[in-house]
Amino acid sequence: MITLAPNMIDYRDQIQRCAQTMALGYAEDVRPFLADDMTVAHVRLFTDGNLDKRIEKVLDQVELLKTAFDKLDDLVSEYIHEVPLAAYDTGCSDGDRFLCWLKLTQVTSPEQQDHISCQLARHEVENVARQNRLGHVRFQELRSLTARLTADLHTNPDLRMHLNPIRTWATFQTHVLLDEEATAPADVLFFANGQQIRTSAFEDSGKDFVETLASHGPFTLTDWKRLDRSTSRSDLIEFCLDAAEMGLVAFG
Repeated sequence: MITLAPNMIDYRDQIQRCAQTMALGYAEDVRPFLADDMTVAHVRLFTDGNLDKRIEKVLDQVELLKTAFDKLDDLVSEYIHEVPLAAYDTGCSDGDRFLCWLKLTQVTSPEQQDHISCQLARHEVENVARQNRLGHVRFQELRSLTARLTADLHTNPDLRMHLNPIRTWATFQTHVLLDEEATAPADVLFFANGQQIRTSAFEDSGKDFVETLASHGPFTLTDWKRLDRSTSRSDLIEFCLDAAEMGLVAFG
C-alpha cells in the first residue's frame, strides 16, 4: 500500500507519520506515500472501519456516562479524532484515556464529574483484579465460608478478618449516585463481589476501619482491639458482620 523511503531514518519517520495519521483517520495525509496502484479511497476504507470499531469499544467502556452526557457519541468521536490509539492499548485503557481527556477538555457539572469518577473507579477495580487474580480467587474462596464462620466470630479467638484485596476509593461530590440517606461529599469504596463490582459509601469511622484492616490485617479481633483501644469490641464486630455481608470482609 505504501511506498517505502530509501534509508532507515527516513523509513522510520515515514512509518511513524503514516501510523499516526491513519490512527486518527486522516487518510488524505498519506497520499504522498501511497504506491502507484493505491488510492486514498483504499486507505479510507481501512481507517474508517478501524475508527468505527474503536468508537464502539470506548462507548462500551464508558456506558455509565450515557445518562450524564447528552452527546456522548459526539464526544467519543471527537476524542478519537484527536488522540491516536497508543501501541498495546486495550479497550479499557483507551476508555480511561477518554475519561481523562473529557475532564481536561470539557466543562463538566459536579454530577457529570461523579459519573466520570465512578467509571474510572470501576475500571480500576477491573485492573486490580487482572493484576491480582490469585488474591481475588483466594478471597472469594474465604468468602464462601462466611456463613459458616460468622457464628464463630464471638467465640473463636483465632478467627482472622481478611479484607477484600480488589478495591479502590472514589469521592462523590453530589447525591446523583448515592443513596438518599448518604451525605455528600462521600467516600465510596468500589470492590469486587464475585464477578460483579459493588459500592458502599462510608463515614469517617467506617473508612478508618477499612484502612486499618488494609494496613495491618488480616488479624483477629483481639489483635485489632489491641491496636485500636479507642474502639469497642462490639463496634468492631458490628463492622465485620456488615462488611462480610456485603462481600468486603471474609473470615478465616
